[in-house]
Amino acid sequence: MKNLNFISRRLEKLWIKFANLICLLLSVVVAIAHYFGLIRNIRHLMESVINFSSIVIGIMGVFLSLIITLKESPVFERLRSLFPNLQRTIYISLRNQIYYGLIVVILSIFINSLPHSPLLILASIGVCVWFFFFWKLTLGSFYTVKLITDLVVRNYEVPKRKERI
Repeated sequence: MKNLNFISRRLEKLWIKFANLICLLLSVVVAIAHYFGLIRNIRHLMESVINFSSIVIGIMGVFLSLIITLKESPVFERLRSLFPNLQRTIYISLRNQIYYGLIVVILSIFINSLPHSPLLILASIGVCVWFFFFWKLTLGSFYTVKLITDLVVRNYEVPKRKERI
Protein backbone atom coordinates (compact mmCIF):
# COMPACT_ATOMS: atom_id res chain seq x y z
CA MET A 1 0.00 0.00 0.00
CA LYS A 2 2.89 2.35 0.74
CA ASN A 3 4.29 1.77 -2.75
CA LEU A 4 0.93 2.65 -4.28
CA ASN A 5 0.76 5.86 -2.25
CA PHE A 6 4.31 6.74 -3.26
CA ILE A 7 3.54 6.14 -6.93
CA SER A 8 0.33 8.14 -6.64
CA ARG A 9 2.12 11.10 -5.05
CA ARG A 10 4.89 10.89 -7.65
CA LEU A 11 2.40 10.88 -10.53
CA GLU A 12 0.55 13.79 -8.96
CA LYS A 13 3.76 15.84 -8.76
CA LEU A 14 4.60 14.98 -12.36
CA TRP A 15 1.10 16.02 -13.46
CA ILE A 16 1.33 19.33 -11.59
CA LYS A 17 4.68 20.19 -13.17
CA PHE A 18 4.33 18.75 -16.66
CA ALA A 19 0.61 18.45 -17.49
CA ASN A 20 0.84 20.31 -20.80
CA LEU A 21 3.96 18.45 -21.87
CA ILE A 22 2.45 15.06 -20.99
CA CYS A 23 -0.71 15.83 -22.96
CA LEU A 24 1.29 17.21 -25.89
CA LEU A 25 3.48 14.10 -26.05
CA LEU A 26 0.47 11.77 -25.87
CA SER A 27 -1.38 13.72 -28.55
CA VAL A 28 1.67 13.75 -30.85
CA VAL A 29 1.99 9.98 -30.44
CA VAL A 30 -1.67 9.53 -31.40
CA ALA A 31 -1.28 11.94 -34.33
CA ILE A 32 1.77 10.06 -35.62
CA ALA A 33 -0.08 6.76 -35.26
CA HIS A 34 -2.98 8.32 -37.21
CA TYR A 35 -0.63 9.59 -39.91
CA PHE A 36 0.87 6.13 -40.42
CA GLY A 37 -2.55 4.48 -40.48
CA LEU A 38 -2.29 2.72 -37.14
CA ILE A 39 -5.36 4.57 -35.86
CA ARG A 40 -8.36 4.90 -38.13
CA ASN A 41 -11.93 6.10 -37.88
CA ILE A 42 -11.27 8.86 -35.37
CA ARG A 43 -14.62 10.38 -36.34
CA HIS A 44 -16.40 7.32 -34.98
CA LEU A 45 -15.01 8.19 -31.54
CA MET A 46 -16.63 11.62 -31.54
CA GLU A 47 -20.02 10.54 -30.21
CA SER A 48 -18.46 8.57 -27.35
CA VAL A 49 -16.08 11.40 -26.52
CA ILE A 50 -18.94 13.92 -26.47
CA ASN A 51 -20.84 11.65 -24.07
CA PHE A 52 -17.77 11.22 -21.88
CA SER A 53 -17.09 14.98 -21.89
CA SER A 54 -20.69 15.72 -20.98
CA ILE A 55 -20.49 13.35 -18.02
CA VAL A 56 -17.23 14.91 -16.83
CA ILE A 57 -18.66 18.42 -17.20
CA GLY A 58 -21.70 17.40 -15.16
CA ILE A 59 -19.69 15.77 -12.39
CA MET A 60 -17.23 18.65 -12.19
CA GLY A 61 -20.16 21.09 -12.12
CA VAL A 62 -21.65 19.24 -9.14
CA PHE A 63 -18.29 19.26 -7.35
CA LEU A 64 -17.87 22.96 -8.10
CA SER A 65 -21.33 23.73 -6.72
CA LEU A 66 -20.55 21.78 -3.56
CA ILE A 67 -17.23 23.56 -3.07
CA ILE A 68 -18.88 26.96 -3.52
CA THR A 69 -21.71 26.02 -1.16
CA LEU A 70 -19.39 24.69 1.54
CA LYS A 71 -16.64 27.30 1.30
CA GLU A 72 -17.87 29.18 4.41
CA SER A 73 -18.45 26.04 6.47
CA PRO A 74 -16.35 25.36 9.59
CA VAL A 75 -14.71 22.40 7.87
CA PHE A 76 -13.41 24.57 5.04
CA GLU A 77 -12.37 27.29 7.48
CA ARG A 78 -10.25 24.68 9.28
CA LEU A 79 -8.84 23.32 6.01
CA ARG A 80 -8.09 26.85 4.83
CA SER A 81 -6.10 27.47 8.00
CA LEU A 82 -4.09 24.29 7.41
CA PHE A 83 -3.76 24.59 3.62
CA PRO A 84 -4.32 28.15 2.41
CA ASN A 85 -4.19 27.29 -1.32
CA LEU A 86 -6.28 24.09 -1.24
CA GLN A 87 -9.65 25.67 -2.01
CA ARG A 88 -8.20 27.77 -4.83
CA THR A 89 -6.41 24.73 -6.30
CA ILE A 90 -9.59 22.65 -6.28
CA TYR A 91 -11.64 25.51 -7.73
CA ILE A 92 -9.17 26.12 -10.58
CA SER A 93 -8.90 22.41 -11.32
CA LEU A 94 -12.69 22.00 -11.47
CA ARG A 95 -13.07 25.10 -13.62
CA ASN A 96 -10.38 23.94 -16.03
CA GLN A 97 -11.97 20.51 -16.41
CA ILE A 98 -15.27 22.16 -17.34
CA TYR A 99 -13.43 24.36 -19.87
CA TYR A 100 -11.56 21.41 -21.39
CA GLY A 101 -14.79 19.43 -21.59
CA LEU A 102 -16.48 22.25 -23.46
CA ILE A 103 -13.50 22.64 -25.79
CA VAL A 104 -13.52 18.91 -26.56
CA VAL A 105 -17.26 18.99 -27.31
CA ILE A 106 -16.95 22.07 -29.53
CA LEU A 107 -13.94 20.64 -31.39
CA SER A 108 -15.76 17.33 -31.85
CA ILE A 109 -18.78 19.05 -33.35
CA PHE A 110 -16.55 21.21 -35.55
CA ILE A 111 -14.52 18.22 -36.78
CA ASN A 112 -17.69 16.24 -37.52
CA SER A 113 -19.07 19.12 -39.58
CA LEU A 114 -15.97 19.35 -41.78
CA PRO A 115 -15.47 17.16 -44.85
CA HIS A 116 -12.70 14.56 -44.76
CA SER A 117 -9.34 16.19 -45.40
CA PRO A 118 -7.60 15.13 -48.62
CA LEU A 119 -4.24 15.82 -46.93
CA LEU A 120 -3.37 13.28 -44.27
CA ILE A 121 -0.98 15.70 -42.58
CA LEU A 122 -3.81 18.21 -41.97
CA ALA A 123 -6.03 15.48 -40.55
CA SER A 124 -3.19 14.36 -38.28
CA ILE A 125 -2.66 17.92 -37.04
CA GLY A 126 -6.37 18.13 -36.26
CA VAL A 127 -6.16 14.79 -34.44
CA CYS A 128 -3.21 16.12 -32.44
CA VAL A 129 -5.06 19.27 -31.35
CA TRP A 130 -8.24 17.35 -30.54
CA PHE A 131 -6.39 14.71 -28.52
CA PHE A 132 -4.42 17.35 -26.62
CA PHE A 133 -7.64 18.68 -25.12
CA PHE A 134 -9.01 15.17 -24.72
CA TRP A 135 -5.96 14.18 -22.65
CA LYS A 136 -6.19 17.40 -20.64
CA LEU A 137 -9.81 16.55 -19.87
CA THR A 138 -9.24 12.87 -19.12
CA LEU A 139 -6.02 12.97 -17.13
CA GLY A 140 -6.99 16.24 -15.47
CA SER A 141 -10.21 14.63 -14.29
CA PHE A 142 -8.22 11.93 -12.53
CA TYR A 143 -6.16 14.62 -10.79
CA THR A 144 -9.24 16.62 -9.80
CA VAL A 145 -11.04 13.57 -8.42
CA LYS A 146 -7.88 12.72 -6.46
CA LEU A 147 -7.82 16.23 -4.98
CA ILE A 148 -11.44 15.96 -3.91
CA THR A 149 -11.14 12.45 -2.51
CA ASP A 150 -8.02 13.49 -0.60
CA LEU A 151 -10.06 16.34 0.82
CA VAL A 152 -12.74 13.91 2.01
CA VAL A 153 -10.61 10.94 3.08
CA ARG A 154 -7.46 12.37 4.59
CA ASN A 155 -7.28 13.09 8.27
CA TYR A 156 -6.38 16.75 8.59
CA GLU A 157 -5.99 16.97 12.34
CA VAL A 158 -4.27 20.00 13.76
CA PRO A 159 -1.10 18.88 15.51
CA LYS A 160 -1.29 19.51 19.25
CA ARG A 161 1.42 21.38 21.06
CA LYS A 162 3.51 19.52 23.53
CA GLU A 163 2.87 20.64 27.07
CA ARG A 164 5.67 21.85 29.25
CA ILE A 165 6.37 19.84 32.32
